[in-house]
Amino acid sequence: MKNFKLFLLGFFALILCGKIDAQIKTKTENKSSAKKSGFQKFMSETPWTFGISGHVVDDDGKPFQNLFNPSTAWNFLYYPSRLTIDKYYKDGFSFQLEFAYNQFTSGKSINNEVIKTNWAFFSSDLNAKFDLNELMGPTNWFDPYVALGMGFTSRSGASNPSTITSNMGLGANFWIYENLGFSLQTMAKFSMIEGTSNYLHHSVGLVYKIKSGPGCGRLGKLNRFSN
Repeated sequence: MKNFKLFLLGFFALILCGKIDAQIKTKTENKSSAKKSGFQKFMSETPWTFGISGHVVDDDGKPFQNLFNPSTAWNFLYYPSRLTIDKYYKDGFSFQLEFAYNQFTSGKSINNEVIKTNWAFFSSDLNAKFDLNELMGPTNWFDPYVALGMGFTSRSGASNPSTITSNMGLGANFWIYENLGFSLQTMAKFSMIEGTSNYLHHSVGLVYKIKSGPGCGRLGKLNRFSN
């Protein structure tokens, strides 16, 4: 009988230890899941917006003069060469990653000099955007925003071809039908390396929003000109 009591005591102690261990593991797993939940929600429950656009680089060394002088100041290609990926965060904030290619043609004014050969232009930028509808009130078809960010720019023919830029600009998405729309954006890019120039970067193109998850918020809704 004594041995049987010891056996029962040991058996219940083993079960109790097992339950405690299971509870500890469950709490650990829940904490681990909680740590990932914020990032998972950001990646899966807010919309992605993809864009393709044509763009103009105004790099004549006079960024706030000759704004509408395409013959000497504007550099552009006749096909879309700018790609963007936007990821909505919350409360009107989103992040935009963009890549752009262009060509500066012979005879254009670049940083106060007329170039004699063609140059290749490339830029990549990461910008934070704030939807002004958070201040103005929601609309079904119009999303204006301000943007700030950082970028990298390369001009193949310049004496200092590469620079880091700080970016500041305005833009808007116009939703034509459901998740399809067109975008306008203009950015002032300020060089952070001596010997390189500031410039303006304008773009117009198409955007498509991929709605995901039930918690995507206003920017994930289908947008139309009318309700």
